[in-house]
Amino acid sequence: MSIAYQFVTYNATAGNKEDVLDLVTQISPEDTPFLSRLGISSAYNRYHEWLTDYLGSGTGTGYAAVEGADMSSRALVGRSRAGNYTQITTHAFEISGTQEVVSHYGVDSEYAYQLEKAMKELKIMMEQALIYSTTSTGGMGTVCATGGRSLRGMLDAITTNYRTGSANVCALSESEFNALLQTIFEAGGKPNIAFCAGFNKRRISAFATSNTRTSDMSGEARLRNFISVYESDFGVTEIVLDRYCPANTVPVLQSDMWKIAYLRRPFTKDLAPNGDSKRTMIIAEYTLEHLNEASSGKLTAYATA
Repeated sequence: MSIAYQFVTYNATAGNKEDVLDLVTQISPEDTPFLSRLGISSAYNRYHEWLTDYLGSGTGTGYAAVEGADMSSRALVGRSRAGNYTQITTHAFEISGTQEVVSHYGVDSEYAYQLEKAMKELKIMMEQALIYSTTSTGGMGTVCATGGRSLRGMLDAITTNYRTGSANVCALSESEFNALLQTIFEAGGKPNIAFCAGFNKRRISAFATSNTRTSDMSGEARLRNFISVYESDFGVTEIVLDRYCPANTVPVLQSDMWKIAYLRRPFTKDLAPNGDSKRTMIIAEYTLEHLNEASSGKLTAYATA
């Protein structure tokens, strides 16, 4: 049968509706492992402070007292004060009145969609600040990109316990990982969680048989979570894959010593319209509590390939 006079889709390019999947898929990562695992605290000023103390060490002799001897007082050491500046992180966007009311594929409201997306992006910005930021007092008239007040991030805060590879050439080994755990333990810490990017996660997964994998089955026959743990002489350490962690660095933390302290929890603020548009800003002001950084450590400058 001839099809020469059939009206087919190739002849109807102007009138046929496009086949557009009615779902907007975001492929960019939104997981924030470090931020999500931090305890939560409160700050009450732009410089947030806390006190640290430590137990005196023994001498190994058992402090045998002489029978009948008078009391001999031990010298006491005062507590020390540490702190961190709060950092303001913002994310603003603007939607025209027309864009809000026209028909969209995949979303009912452009504003609602962009607000949800902005909240996810703000969380990623906070994750990166909590890991990488270096402290700055900031000042009046400055903005974040050019010198606003900034917190001291986790990597910069860890100064006591660390091991360094050979100019990013030496590959991370089980021996190096255990050596850091021992260093942290001897400093009084109890490391229980490590963060790493892809390559070093594979390196740790390739450790000896003491590296075990466990699954948390929270539903009927449905896998909800998959984690790796490393069991050593110094306890069990959870190994967390974090795409925002430096490729050549593995921080190993005592998790209860790290918290996010909010001066202002994330909130939205409607701004004055600029003509026919809706403008919104999401704001958060927070800092990182590193209650005793000597309880943690980091492996730095290791190979990434």
